[in-house]
Amino acid sequence: MSAPPVEISQVSEKDKLFTFGTLVTRPDEYNEMVQSAMQAGFARDDVEFLYIDNSQSNEYDGFTGANKFIDIARGRYLIYCHQDVLFEFDRIETLLSIIDELDDLDPDWAIFGNAGKKSSGRSVVRITDPGASNLSMGEFPERAMTIDENFMVIKLSANIGCSNGVNGFHLYGTDLCYNAMQLGYSVYVVNFHLRHKSAGNPDASYRKVESQLLHRYSQRKRAVVIQSMCSRFYVSYSKILNHLVNRKPILNLHKSIKKKLYN
Repeated sequence: MSAPPVEISQVSEKDKLFTFGTLVTRPDEYNEMVQSAMQAGFARDDVEFLYIDNSQSNEYDGFTGANKFIDIARGRYLIYCHQDVLFEFDRIETLLSIIDELDDLDPDWAIFGNAGKKSSGRSVVRITDPGASNLSMGEFPERAMTIDENFMVIKLSANIGCSNGVNGFHLYGTDLCYNAMQLGYSVYVVNFHLRHKSAGNPDASYRKVESQLLHRYSQRKRAVVIQSMCSRFYVSYSKILNHLVNRKPILNLHKSIKKKLYN
């Protein structure tokens, strides 16, 4: 039986296989997630469950939380997941098999998840959520440009993290994936089936984070089109180009060309 969840202030040396990292606003829901994971085979001595308590105030957001867990995790792999996922279907054995498969297929992988999008905008998904039951779309494992934040597995030896100066609870998965690919690593969507109890919501706060990413990436002096789960945006060092190209007709044309080339 693995140890109970531990607050991050109590963590020291690295001696685990998996570290679960979760931002918690609803402790009861988080405990339900932990219990489901334990029942799915993660109740082992080489698995730790870490959480950040955001139930009273947001001490960390998706970006700073990811960096904190990456820094303090004792595992070789960080499972950065939402509190509202349930491990109802696949077990730890499936996850271990996926890691072995990716190590053979592409040793330079850095992140994988259960849902994502390719640069063309095509979705690759293996999930049950409020919108679909037992959804399977893709040739698994399949390379992607971005990963949905409900469930991500990060190889900690890749030494990746979220960008500084960006805050919020959206697009941190996209940021992690983009930073990984800038370092020569690859990102995958895999056949690991779990239940996510909610769906994405690109609200006004989403647009605020997107604007922060535009500003941060524009400082890197390289033009790129970023495909996230819920949006698509162009970034360059030129504010004028950013404004012009991020109009829907131009982005839709780029998406159409990508689909013809890569789908």
